[in-house]
Amino acid sequence: MISLALLGKLAGTVIVGPLTEKLGHKRTMFITCSTQIVGVIIQVTSKTVAQFTVGRILIYIAVGLVENVTPTYQSEVLPAALRCFFVGSIQLFSSLIAGIVNNEMAKHTTQAGWMIATALQALPAVVIMIGLPFTPESPRWLLSQDRAEEALVVLEKIRPKQDIREGLVSIELTAMRDDYIYQLEGGKRKESWSALFKETNLRRTLIASTIMALQQLTGVTFSSSYGPTFYTQVGLGSMAFAYAAINNGVSVITAITGMIIFDTVGRRSVTFYGCIFQAVFLCLIGALGGKAVRTASDIHGMVASFIIYAAILHMTLGPAAYITAAEVGTSSLREKTMSFSTAINVVVGFVVVFTTPYLMNPAYAGLGPNLGYVWGGFSVLGAAWVWLCLPELKDRTLEETDELFATKIPAWRFKDYQTSSLSHDVAVLQSNGDPTSVSKGTMMELEDVRKASDKN
Repeated sequence: MISLALLGKLAGTVIVGPLTEKLGHKRTMFITCSTQIVGVIIQVTSKTVAQFTVGRILIYIAVGLVENVTPTYQSEVLPAALRCFFVGSIQLFSSLIAGIVNNEMAKHTTQAGWMIATALQALPAVVIMIGLPFTPESPRWLLSQDRAEEALVVLEKIRPKQDIREGLVSIELTAMRDDYIYQLEGGKRKESWSALFKETNLRRTLIASTIMALQQLTGVTFSSSYGPTFYTQVGLGSMAFAYAAINNGVSVITAITGMIIFDTVGRRSVTFYGCIFQAVFLCLIGALGGKAVRTASDIHGMVASFIIYAAILHMTLGPAAYITAAEVGTSSLREKTMSFSTAINVVVGFVVVFTTPYLMNPAYAGLGPNLGYVWGGFSVLGAAWVWLCLPELKDRTLEETDELFATKIPAWRFKDYQTSSLSHDVAVLQSNGDPTSVSKGTMMELEDVRKASDKN
């Protein structure tokens, strides 16, 4: 059932890129919410497994849509200094809602129990639909539709009044427009799928796709879907749902922590050390579980390691995958970069979900807790890849990334590289950075805006 539903998610990831480019984020989100609600209605009213499966597939189509349109929207409307915090929140709310619902519904074994849990899937969609009329469209998407005046209005609504008075909003729009014109003159207004694999875009696509694949290969689905199975296999079946609830609760706390440290410490360091510590606790699960005779201490050590591993995952690599995929693509391919990388995530996740029961089940591979060595090995490979390939985009505007990738510098030099575009000045000023690194031209333009504002 899980594997089949992921096919629906794959369909959502494939169609979301072109859909967002054509309709914008707001209308795509409306379609997403509508699909979710229809899927829930089909599930709740189902009398057969086939009908329930159809509803589940529709819901997963919506999941594929929302996991793309939400991070790209957030990355386009937020200042660089806040982008990571909010894009990373996708891990927080998924863990929080799942934890609350699963904990409460585990107490109800009647038909009403599963129906209530299923119906609650529609609640986020309803809340979002209510808020959509009050939600501004992405200013970058508006620019791509030659609607610059509307883009300015949106920026003035979502930026602090001080930024408007000091002229920073005007400068930010100019930086966006300059990037848009550059893309337009290069024939890159909205490129085809094949452009993902050309020139510097290939590097961006590989970065987004690899980190999405690593999220699955280090065991995220093992943690989220097979936690109770793991607890049962190690002899704690009666406590399986209780430990799963604890797992969700701890993951919520660490997800909040991750939202903060990504924008303070940086993407590379958090993700690198996250992979290292994941490997440690995953291998510890394998070591304790591989003993011929397990003591009570061994079993509790495995459970503690599993919970700590999941907590680290939700704080580091879990949100890092969505953050990176949302910000690494160029403006003309951002939706397609996110869409393609999420599709890779789904395909790899499908393989992991399909094979995990066979790897764990004693009747087949019978790895059981030794599966920790497999995910731990991928975590070590992930750490090496992060060190060599993952760029640091902390406090960088989306437009700055074009300049950074154009230089073709190695990933470990991104952090200290000094960009020279107007977008750099915007990033510095929005994050209250060193004003001496801002160009004289930008400072003079801001001074003119302030003088004009004072006269008015």
